[in-house]
Amino acid sequence: MLHQIDGKSARALLLILSTFTYLLFGAMVFDKLESEEDTRVRDEIERITAKLKNKYNFSERDMHLFEAIAIKSIPQQAGYQWQFAGAFYFATVVITTVGYGHSAPSTSSGKLFCMIFALFGIPMGLVMFQSIGERVNTFIAYSLHKFRDNLHQQGFTCLQEVTPTHLLMVSLTIGFMVIVSGTYMFHTIEKWSIFDAYYFCMITFSTIGFGDLVPLQQSDALQAQPLYVFATIMFILVGLAVFSACVNLLVLGFMASNADEVTAAQREPPSAIVLERFARNSLVESQLFNIQKHSTVGVLPGRPRRMYSIVPNSAGDVHLRRRSTRRSIQDTVCCGCFKPRPPRHRFSLTRRPTNISHLVDLELY
Repeated sequence: MLHQIDGKSARALLLILSTFTYLLFGAMVFDKLESEEDTRVRDEIERITAKLKNKYNFSERDMHLFEAIAIKSIPQQAGYQWQFAGAFYFATVVITTVGYGHSAPSTSSGKLFCMIFALFGIPMGLVMFQSIGERVNTFIAYSLHKFRDNLHQQGFTCLQEVTPTHLLMVSLTIGFMVIVSGTYMFHTIEKWSIFDAYYFCMITFSTIGFGDLVPLQQSDALQAQPLYVFATIMFILVGLAVFSACVNLLVLGFMASNADEVTAAQREPPSAIVLERFARNSLVESQLFNIQKHSTVGVLPGRPRRMYSIVPNSAGDVHLRRRSTRRSIQDTVCCGCFKPRPPRHRFSLTRRPTNISHLVDLELY
């Protein structure tokens, strides 16, 4: 039965096995790295608990009450969690699926609204970040193309063509700069170590959000530092948009290299097909080219034939003219501005003409 599995099913099974193998590998590494520290912390908690019981004559019930109060008091150090600033911060981490867990609704009506809000807000946020990521990649491609043209005008030929690898490298560089800026901000304001601040940025942009490190949780920051609240929210949104652009390039590149073009055209977004053709033909997306009309090369006098051509931004690009099939132009131009010519009328002769001067004005091509 295994020999009847098609290529796509075999690839899916291979991905499943690879994912579970990766999970097993991660579990073994974390077990090795964290087990000893976890045991030490548990022993320390038991030792301190016994000391508190002996010193203050706490009963078991009193100790549980004290632990609950201590845990609930941690978020309150940031100020009022459910005034507008804190509520806006909470709504941001909900629709971005980060979910630090630093605060949560406690009333039944708040929990109900949170479920409804997340049900509509999370898809909206995902679509928004996907759209922003695509626009960021388009802008990067346009900028790289202009940069290449400027180099060619100056006589430098070190960048012959712009490839998806260049887009990915620029996106990763921008993402790294955003992470570095966030690391510096949280290291300075939150007094975290540089490693912890960098760790927080990576966990946030991957939307994991463990909640072990959460900004805006000290010294009534939600009410006392509105500018810092705004900077933190914008950092999360901008960082996730840039991270989405990088992931978009990686995922689309992988899908385009592992699926045939017909299947990809049916089930993948147009950006994946554009990326694949960009890699094959060294063409930037259709926004980077201009469709121009040339009214020359007429067959008969007074009846010029229109010709369409795709004119790149530099002489080093490919020059396509009307003599290419209409299908090839539609494949290359993925925007909706191309309109095919209406079908041409053809005529047939029923008798041999003796005088054809009256036929000069007719379209015989």
